[in-house]
Amino acid sequence: MVKVALSGVGFMGKTHLGIYQKLGNVEIVALNDVQKGNMDITSLAAGGNIQTAADSIDLSRVRKYTEFDAMLKAGGFDFVDICLPTCYHADYTIKALDAGYHVFCEKPMALTAKETDSMLAAVKRTGRLFSVGQCLRFWPAYVEVKKLLDSGKYGKVKYAEFARFSSPPTWGWDGWLLDGKRSGSAALDMHVHDVDMVLHLLGKPDSVRSTGVVEADGSVSHIASVYSYPGMAVSSTGGWNCSESFGFNMRALLVLEGATIELDFSKEPAVSLAPKGGKKSAVPLPEGDGYYHELADFTAGIAAGKLSGIVTGASAAESVKLTLTEIESVKQAKELPVRF
Repeated sequence: MVKVALSGVGFMGKTHLGIYQKLGNVEIVALNDVQKGNMDITSLAAGGNIQTAADSIDLSRVRKYTEFDAMLKAGGFDFVDICLPTCYHADYTIKALDAGYHVFCEKPMALTAKETDSMLAAVKRTGRLFSVGQCLRFWPAYVEVKKLLDSGKYGKVKYAEFARFSSPPTWGWDGWLLDGKRSGSAALDMHVHDVDMVLHLLGKPDSVRSTGVVEADGSVSHIASVYSYPGMAVSSTGGWNCSESFGFNMRALLVLEGATIELDFSKEPAVSLAPKGGKKSAVPLPEGDGYYHELADFTAGIAAGKLSGIVTGASAAESVKLTLTEIESVKQAKELPVRF
């Protein structure tokens, strides 16, 4: 049985608790949150951009701490799951690693490239296992798209576009998501998902040119990027400036030499394949979502003493660094080389 201590009982923290409750190999032994009331819950209902189950949960026997350091000192668990605002990711991850625990950290990995490098140095120094919640690498729709690309059956990618759009994320504690200094705004907090897919599916681009909506605090609440690849046209866009009634949607379109793949969560089916000379059809998807599959994968890796490597600290750091390059491109209004 793998034992977990979770820090940050907000939307994502509750989502993770619900998954741990379903996994047969995990015991929740400790919680940490600065708001004591967040830990005194019996329901996992939480507002967010992805619908999650409002299951009941019994945390009466779980130890609860308002101080993260006190939880680490008390111990009694194998890994720490960090679901805190992004501005705390680096500091709390390094503390947990140095205290001898494995760490699962929510995305984005950190706010700056320097912070990601410090986190990777701590992983190397301590020898602990570490991963980041870049959940699209486990989301069934995107997993099936990667399988289709990797099979080579339909040839090379000629064109690819990725997008996600959302109403403002007003559910965050103390409005932290809408505070660019704490979240990185939509460009880093939300767009990083598609940046990670660009890298995961297509590899590292040579350069990027981005434009966006820049807020008064200098953060970018909507971003649109064009990536430079030999023989491919690739773009992505996303932001959370849509009206309150819009909700959330994520989509992608990939045109290959022998087929077109469409992913759109506003449609049924969510993923379709249209081969040249054939009929358009639905792509069958496994059950579950990326949140479930990433934590099932991570906890299985903790039990085995070795992670799958689908998401690594290095890959998560690269996604942050490419996103930061895009943000800098917006501010400089010019194309920038991708260097990491």
